[in-house]
Amino acid sequence: MHIVAWACTALLLPMPARGETLLEAYSLARQNDPKFRVAQAESRASSMAIDQARAGFLPTIKLDMEATETRQRVLSSQNITFNAGVATFPTKNYTLSVNQPIFRLDAIERFEQAKAVVKQAEYTLLAAEQDMLLRTTAAYLVVLAATDNLTLASAEREAVGKVLELARAKLKSGLGTITNQHDALARYSAAQAREIEARHKLRDARQGLREITGRLIESAQVLREDFPLETPEPAAVEPWVEAALEQNLLLRARREAVQVAHQEVQRQRAGHFPSVNLLATHNQRDAGSTLFGGGSDTETTDLTVRLTVPIYEGGLTSAVTQEAVHRYQKSQEELEQERRAIERVTRASYDATLSGVTLVQALKQGVVAQQSALEAKTEGHKTGLYALLPVLDAARDLYLAKRDYAQSRYDYLFNRLRLKQATGTLAESDLVQISAALH
Repeated sequence: MHIVAWACTALLLPMPARGETLLEAYSLARQNDPKFRVAQAESRASSMAIDQARAGFLPTIKLDMEATETRQRVLSSQNITFNAGVATFPTKNYTLSVNQPIFRLDAIERFEQAKAVVKQAEYTLLAAEQDMLLRTTAAYLVVLAATDNLTLASAEREAVGKVLELARAKLKSGLGTITNQHDALARYSAAQAREIEARHKLRDARQGLREITGRLIESAQVLREDFPLETPEPAAVEPWVEAALEQNLLLRARREAVQVAHQEVQRQRAGHFPSVNLLATHNQRDAGSTLFGGGSDTETTDLTVRLTVPIYEGGLTSAVTQEAVHRYQKSQEELEQERRAIERVTRASYDATLSGVTLVQALKQGVVAQQSALEAKTEGHKTGLYALLPVLDAARDLYLAKRDYAQSRYDYLFNRLRLKQATGTLAESDLVQISAALH
């Protein structure tokens, strides 16, 4: 078999039938991704913080009811109104209490804290949505890359297998050498190994996408050969960094976490301040009898303004306040850590997107150069200038160049999205643009 012919066969990727689109995979992820659903549940739980804090300003009302059965036995008495013997009588007691806070500094601080908690939850949920979009796209692109690798590996293994058969036939006819046969056999074994590894990686890539979407996607789209390679706009990294430090959703959530920690310090410190409450009670007592004979039915209503001044609680208030101070300091350091990480990711994503354009173009030229090198060495082999091994090396290098070229295009698309995520602007419209590069 002509070596150029089998090398080209190894590089031709069949066009598969249309599979489930990236947008369809994203729709499945929105419905089924456990990580995103956890974030949604957490956000809904955190949204209750304001209602809980508002309760500190509203009255608490309770009703206490007691029913007592009294058995009284008079053994002896100097009071002639009491006769010896046993008497049984019931007592019923109802108390309605209303406690209306007038001034509670801890409730005021908790309400301000709750606002920050809700904002933090909102930013965290938006960040989780962006993360789900990015993870879905990344997993989908990994499936596409793994599919390409398996297709190329299978084609290479088949082509090298035919070369191996040809080398064996030439050896039997006396026109070939044992060295050529060993070289072809070694490359065939290596191609088999790459195909096995590629098949395993494809299965794992599909499971990785299934982990997000909840459904196994057997057939996906393919990347177009030509799609726009756009450089970041503005074409300078500093505006992107400034936007990220201002708009990144995780960073915004972290700022709200610092505010929550600060309000916790204020709330615990409020334990040193007095509180004022208005207490209203209404009591009705119906006693069937008394020690002095006869029953009674009484109603009592009290209206009390209660001032509570904390003086000493064993140092508890000071201890919990100091704990809150340390946690506030911890949250500030976590904010700084997040800020630095976001700046690094933004710069890396910008550089990767910018250089990705040049890299894709360079690797595409590399494929063309490797193709020419293979053709030249093939002709040299026919004229006796080259043995079979250099030709096999050139074919292997061409396959690797093709794989690297394909991977660079997937990396470029992913880095475009990661840059948008870093600046907090990643949206479904960006996914639509990525989807336009697929068919």
